Amino acid sequence: MKIIILVLIGVFSGTVFGQSGQSKVSIEALNQNSTGNLNLGQDVNLGNVSGGGKSNVTVKGVTQNQTGTANFHGMSLGEAQGQGSQAKVNVQNISQEQSGLGNQQQISLGKASGSGKSDVTAKDIRQAQSGNSSAQSMEIGNAASSGQTKVNVQNISQTQSGFMNRYRKLEIGNAKNSANTDVAARGVNQAQSSSMSPQELKVGSGD
Repeated sequence: MKIIILVLIGVFSGTVFGQSGQSKVSIEALNQNSTGNLNLGQDVNLGNVSGGGKSNVTVKGVTQNQTGTANFHGMSLGEAQGQGSQAKVNVQNISQEQSGLGNQQQISLGKASGSGKSDVTAKDIRQAQSGNSSAQSMEIGNAASSGQTKVNVQNISQTQSGFMNRYRKLEIGNAKNSANTDVAARGVNQAQSSSMSPQELKVGSGD
C-alpha cells in the first residue's frame, strides 16, 4: 500500500496490522484543530505497526491545535509492537499546542515492544501547553519487552504554563525488560512557568 498526501485536515491513522501488511506513506502539511469541551479523540497515528507489519513513513509539517476544557489530543509516530514488526519514520516540523483547563496532550515517537523494531529520525519537535490542572508528556525512543529502537532527534522543545498542572514528563531512550535503545539527541529544552506543578526529565534509564 502506498499513500501520498499533500494536505490533510482532520483525523488520520496510518497503522498496519498483520504479518503481510506493508505501508509506505508520504505526508506534507497535516493539520488537526479542535475547540470546545470534552473532546477526547483528536489523534494522529502514523507508521505504527504490529503483528509483523512494516511501515515506511516520511512526514513534514504536522500540527495539532486544541483549546477548551477536559480535552485530549495525542500523536503517535513509528511505534512497533510484536515479533517482526518494523517501523521507519522520518519526521520534521511537529507542533502540538493546547490551552485550557484539565487537558492532556501526548507525543510518542519510535516506541518499541514485544521484539518490535523502530527507526525514527525527527527534527524540530515542539510541544506547548497553557492552562490549569493539565498534563503533557513526550516519549521518544522508549523500548520494552525485548523491543529495539534507534532514534535520532534534534531540536526538541517542551513548554508548560499555568497552575497546579497534574504532570509533565519528557522521556528519551529508556529501556526495560531486556529492551535495547540507541538514541542520539541534540538541542533538548524543557521549560515550565507555573505553580505547584511537577516536572520530570528521564533519559537513558534502564529500570
